[in-house]
Formats: sequence, C-alpha cells, structure tokens
Amino acid sequence: MYRSSWSAAAALWALAGVALLAVDSGQRIPAQPQGAGSSAEPDRVRGEQLYARQCAVCHGVTGAGDGPAAYLLSPAPRDFTSGRFRLASTQNGVPTVDDLIATLQRGMPGSAMPPWEWMSESDLRSLAGTVRQLAIQGKTQALLAQAEADEEDLSAEEAQAIAENWMTPGPPVALDSAPQPTAVTLQEGRRVFLKTCALCHGADGTGRGVQDQHNEDGTPTQPRDFTAGVFKGGSTQRDIVTRLRAGMAGSPMPAMSFDDPDQDWFVAAFVESLVKPGAQERVAQHRQTIRVRRATGELPRDAASAAWSQAEPVWLAVAPLWWRDERIEGLVVRALHDGSRLALRLSWEDATRDDEILGQDSFPDAASLQLSAQADPPAFTMGSKGEPVNVWQWKAAWELDLARVRDITDLRPNMPTDTYTHLVPADEPMYLAARAVGNTQATGARTSAGEILTAEGFGTLEPLAAPSGGLSARGTWADGFWDLVFTRAMPARSNAEVGLQPGRRAFLAGALFDGAHKDRNGQKSVTVWHVLEIDP
Repeated sequence: MYRSSWSAAAALWALAGVALLAVDSGQRIPAQPQGAGSSAEPDRVRGEQLYARQCAVCHGVTGAGDGPAAYLLSPAPRDFTSGRFRLASTQNGVPTVDDLIATLQRGMPGSAMPPWEWMSESDLRSLAGTVRQLAIQGKTQALLAQAEADEEDLSAEEAQAIAENWMTPGPPVALDSAPQPTAVTLQEGRRVFLKTCALCHGADGTGRGVQDQHNEDGTPTQPRDFTAGVFKGGSTQRDIVTRLRAGMAGSPMPAMSFDDPDQDWFVAAFVESLVKPGAQERVAQHRQTIRVRRATGELPRDAASAAWSQAEPVWLAVAPLWWRDERIEGLVVRALHDGSRLALRLSWEDATRDDEILGQDSFPDAASLQLSAQADPPAFTMGSKGEPVNVWQWKAAWELDLARVRDITDLRPNMPTDTYTHLVPADEPMYLAARAVGNTQATGARTSAGEILTAEGFGTLEPLAAPSGGLSARGTWADGFWDLVFTRAMPARSNAEVGLQPGRRAFLAGALFDGAHKDRNGQKSVTVWHVLEIDP
C-alpha cells in the first residue's frame, strides 16, 4: 500500500517545482561562450534561469504550455508536464537529452518555436535538463492528483520515482545504413508512399489529404506539405526514417513498420525528392549578422537609391505565430549608416497591396523592427520587465495620410454623415476625443508613415514620442513586392530610446503583417533576434 499523504506531496512539490517560479523572468543572465563548459551533466540552476528568460513566455513557468504568449500561437506551445514530446529517437517515445538538444538547436519549423542554435552546448544541455525535469514534475503532480481522487495513499517520493522511470528513454530506434537512391528505389519509394502516406499527405506530398485531424490533446492539426521544405524533425533521409519508425507522439503521425526494412529508406528518399529547390534554405530560421556599412556619399532615404548597392543583402526567414501554409516566407534586409544616421531597407514579396485601415474589416500591410542594444537581449517577444526594447513600426495605410490624414468620408464618400459642419475649429476636439488626448493613432497630421514605440513585455507597448518619434519610414509597393526604408538618428534622444553607435553591435528582430490575411496585433510573422554589426 501507499503510505504518504497529499500534504507531504504538496511540500515536495513546493521544494522541487516552485523554485523555478521564483526565477525572475526579466533577470539578466551572463552569456557563456559557444562551446564553453560542454559537460555531460546539465547545470540545473543555469537551465532554470535560461528557461525563465527564454521559454516561460510561451511554455509557462511550470512548463504547462500556458505562458502569456500561448494564446497567440498555433500550434500551441508544448505542454511539457504531459510528458509527450513529438521528436524522440527511442522505441518508447521518450526523448533523450540529445533529442531535446537537437530540437532546441533546430527549432520546430511549421510552428512558432524558434531555433536556439546560438546557445552554447552547455547551455543547451542545461536547458534540456530543465525541460525534462518539468516533465517529471508534471507527471508527479498528475499521479498525486489521481491518487487523491481515487482516495489512494501515494507518497511524493513514490510518485516522483514512478515519474522518473516513466521519463526514462528506452532503446534507440534502430537505423541501418541508407541504401543509395536510384531511379528504381525512388519509384519504389513513391509506390510505398502512395499506399501508406498519400491518404494524409496527398499523392503529390502537398498535405492535401485528410484535413480534419486533431492531436492527442484535441488541438487541430494538418498533414505536412513536404514540398514546402518544412520538417519539424529534420529533413535528411535519416531524420525522415527516424520519424517513420518512431512516429510523433501525441500527433496523428504513427510509428510505421514495413515488410522490407529498406522500404522506409525508399520512402524517405522519395519524400526528400519532393522538396522544392531552395525551399528549406528559405524557411529555416538562423541568427544572421547584418553588417551596417558606412555609406559613401549621402545616406539613401528611398528604396530606389543606387546607394543601396553598397549594402550586403541578408535573407531573414519569418514564421507565422499562427501557422498557415500561405504565408510570407521572409524578407531581405540591407543596412547603411553615415556616422550619425542609420538606414535600413526591407524588401518582401506580397501579392496584394493592402493599404486601407478605415473600414472595420480593413487590415493594412505593415512591418516593424524590434531593437535592443543589450549584450544579452531579452526574449524576442516584446522585451521584459526592466529590459525595454524599441519597436519601429510602419503601416501601409499611413502612407496615404502623409498628404492629408484621411477620414471615413474618404472611404465612403457618398454615405450620409453626421459631421458637425457648423463647428468652429476650436470646438472640434470635443467631438474627436482620441485626438484631443494625444492618441497617435488619431493624429491630425502625419509627417512619417512610421513611429517608434517602447515595450517591456506584453501589454506594455506604447508610443515613445509624438507621431514620427524621429523616425522616417517610406514604403512603396510594385509588382508584388514591398520596399520599405527606415531612417533614424543613431544617438538616443531619451533614456527610453535604443542608442546606436559606429563600431558597436545591436540586436534586431522583424515582424511582417499581411493585410490580405487580416494580420494585426499578435497575428503576424516574426523573425528571431539577429545581430546588427555597425562598421566604425
């Protein structure tokens, strides 16, 4: 019989789990150099600090997938406390520490989970150890709760021992040597694919098969479009065979076995052949370095300037926070400075020009850049308490306001209005309350299509200054592409503004809003942090 009580279990949980809750999510953590301290044993304290700083915003402080950003994300953040992990290389579906590290390094393409490949090996191992510990704690809690519901006695020590055993990885999935792909094996792979995989993934691999699918937790999902190069568990033949043999726990993707052990290799080779050339390079998020060269001559203020030939173009992949297959894949960034001002040019493909904002169902195209000058920036999710970030925001609709701020009569010129034409100008603020209190969204005159904002986490975004805030933004759309140029003085004008200096570095992250898909607020596509390396 079990011997303990619920109160003893709660005490153990307080010791084992609440210590993680006490970590300040805004705490600065000294960075470790890449490759430093690559011990086989994770550093528990370090792992908890990293988790609180980088992961809790989505996965929640206890790992239950309930962080403040979780409601913005689809697929939803993993609930670590469930102990169910998509990507494992073991026969029992329990990931090894190396499996967890591989997922952290690679991220989860097809979701908002970014890669953390910039972390040192020891940090990744420590963070993976924390994730595993959260799963053990979650399972321990579930066992104790079930025992209480069943009026059974179960000690906290016994529950934790069961949970630790349950989270022990089993034998690895056997992987033999891959046969060399040939025309014959590719045809055999397609034949097996059509028989076993096409029902969900479609005969052409685009995922247009069974669409009404749900994960184990009830959340909706859909088959992967292989042609887009989006593979959550890696895209090599070895990666694909591992997924075939191990499955993806908690999802509709089962573990599979074939009569001929070579057939899964044939299927993997065929799936690999479906990927469009260059697709994986476009979708994979990696931290890039954007070199800000010192311009020769005048700093360009528009996208058509020949001066941009001096700047090296850099591709930044973006991922929708609410994943969709029809999406903007990324943007090209170029950067120049003249010692006192910085210019950034953003270019991205968008088939439709959406620049209307006045209608209730109108959503304009928009773009924003997030900047931090900290050596160790906070999570790229709008800063954190005590660690503000600046946001440079541009909206296509504001381009139309530069000549004259538009009103609803510009959108519906023939509709009856209740305009008080008898009012003298001095009385108008009484009927335009937002403008009267200085709301920058209701400004009476716009000198720039952009503005600077500041944030210290969700719900704290606010304008840094009056409409332009010292920021110039000019966007143009032609032939299915937007070109946008931001320019701003490099020195900070206030303590709340991120200052930039020649010879120094800063961090930059981007976001794109596609009006055709009604993007706004937290519905957007984002990048990870990238490095701005400013030439002296």
